Amino acid sequence: MIPTRSEPARRRLGRALTIAAALAACTPAVARAQTNVVLRIQPHPGDTMYTTFVQDVEMIGTRNVHSVDTTMTSRMNILILSHSLVQANDAHGTTVLAITDSVAMTGHGTGAGAPTEALRRAMQGRQARLQIAPDGSATMLAASDDVSPEVEAVYSGMPATLPEKSVALHGTWERSTFIPISQQSDSTHAATLHTIYRLDSLSSDGALAYISIRGTISRDSAASLLSDGLRVSSAGTVVGRMSMNRRRGWWVESELTISIKSVVTPTADPSAAMRVQTRITQSMRTTISP
Repeated sequence: MIPTRSEPARRRLGRALTIAAALAACTPAVARAQTNVVLRIQPHPGDTMYTTFVQDVEMIGTRNVHSVDTTMTSRMNILILSHSLVQANDAHGTTVLAITDSVAMTGHGTGAGAPTEALRRAMQGRQARLQIAPDGSATMLAASDDVSPEVEAVYSGMPATLPEKSVALHGTWERSTFIPISQQSDSTHAATLHTIYRLDSLSSDGALAYISIRGTISRDSAASLLSDGLRVSSAGTVVGRMSMNRRRGWWVESELTISIKSVVTPTADPSAAMRVQTRITQSMRTTISP
């Protein structure tokens, strides 16, 4: 074979293709390493978080009385303005003083007006010192002397929402927790919330993480009776999204819709069972200073 002047060029091209193929084979591993994201609640001591929380709850209950369906409807709207002072943090979590600045409530429908004012007074102006773990779960350390058990349950019932380890972009993680449905707050008297979170995207600078939420709520009819002799079975869904500021280590926005269908049956009179449809929408916005 007689060499030609183009042979060195072909060899160079072959080497270039070989190198390109090797780099392509390594790219997925590199990309995965670069897109692993750490999500942690860890604000800076001295930070203040100002939060606006809005919740609408609509309940429709239907009971069959003498072969006639009787329907009762109630709706409650709540607006809470609060701020949280970061007092300290370490590897175990963050100590936060949460202060409820103002609460506005309205109730409509059957039996909706009576409890709203009492609940509003129980919440407004109250303070609670919380220990918030890096995964977002909270434990109450101290509270105002007159904080009601219901308000204390709100503060202490914040479940973990973030993954224990770093997560890849578009990766998912799961969480399960119990939702009390009566003053008996143990797991045998609660519904189970199972949630799947997904890291959908990051902002261009990587500071903001956008997370989608979907989940299920369930309570079997064979679960323990409530103290007032009621048997409750429930099934529902949770859909929403949230975002957190990774640099400031705090949630900054969330939107959630919860839909639940329940059957409440008095053991003394099963024929008086009530079917209840509940729809809850929540939104939260937070700004961080300084």
